Amino acid sequence: MAESNLSAEQHYNEANELMMNDQFELALENYDLAIKKCNKDNSNQLYSYFVGRAQAYIKLKKFPESVKDADSAISLNSKDTRAYLKKGVAQYNLTEYQSALESLEEGIKNADKESENIRKLFNDWISKCKKEIKPVQNSSENKDKELPKVQLIPAIKHEWYQTESQVIVTLLVKNVQQNDLKITSQENNLKIESNNPEKYNISLNFNLSHPVIADQTQIKYLSTKVEIKLKKCEALHWSKLDKSPNDIVVKKTSTIDVIEEKKPDYPSSSRKPKNWDKIAADVVAEEKDEKLEGDAALNKLFKQIYENGSDEVRKAMNKSFSESGGTVLSTNWSDVGSKKLEVKAPDGMEWRKWD
Repeated sequence: MAESNLSAEQHYNEANELMMNDQFELALENYDLAIKKCNKDNSNQLYSYFVGRAQAYIKLKKFPESVKDADSAISLNSKDTRAYLKKGVAQYNLTEYQSALESLEEGIKNADKESENIRKLFNDWISKCKKEIKPVQNSSENKDKELPKVQLIPAIKHEWYQTESQVIVTLLVKNVQQNDLKITSQENNLKIESNNPEKYNISLNFNLSHPVIADQTQIKYLSTKVEIKLKKCEALHWSKLDKSPNDIVVKKTSTIDVIEEKKPDYPSSSRKPKNWDKIAADVVAEEKDEKLEGDAALNKLFKQIYENGSDEVRKAMNKSFSESGGTVLSTNWSDVGSKKLEVKAPDGMEWRKWD
């Protein structure tokens, strides 16, 4: 920037206005001229110029230069807080967190007369520094001793899917060798354990929803995963990998899905549960095989004829029975459908209407 006729104070005011407009490079040039033209005996004025230029350096991310200007300002006036704030912020951005904390704590000592916003700014930056500083061990015995690093071993994730004949369990882990895992497949169980717990974190035990053919289990160790193929005993659709007592089973057929579900047990105070379905079936069978005589046998015959008959047979039986007062029972609709049946009293008896 060429020499101008402006005074040091005018350059300083111009620099402050440029800072407000985010023109940091031009502001820095005016701060330079203000410091250059300032009377070196005017320490108060020179202090403000150094503080202003320190802030311009922070905005331009020139943090070492900002620390240097802040130190120059502190040497002129160690009681003012502004230079300590600029120095602490610059040191923080240089990742010198402990030094930044010391600068900020020194500056806040004299911030009693500053505005609430300035004190809050100090406290915010002090909090940031403390978060970045690792706790220091107080014990001199353990001061130089590093704590052992505990390596957290992530658990191995797994997923599963199925085809009509197989269930495939996949372990999502890379570069596993056969001797790293112990995989045991049984008819109703799949167990997966780590032979090297310091390297692989896995312990899975599945009570399979349905039986599998254990000796046909296939295990493939690939570069990106481990694949376990279980052969189904039946072509069933598994609703889940683990068994659950009330799971619904879906049987795959050629055309439709047949859903089987365990029938509920009826509540009973008996210690031995009863199969009520079987009891009902036995009663029906006993009634069917029961040998009756006389009117009972005849009524049973009529009942069977009615239950097994066609609609016309049932209409004929209803019409003939009701119109004849129970003295005629016909199964021939073509015979009784078109005429009114008369009451036929039994032999030796006479039918009369009651008035």
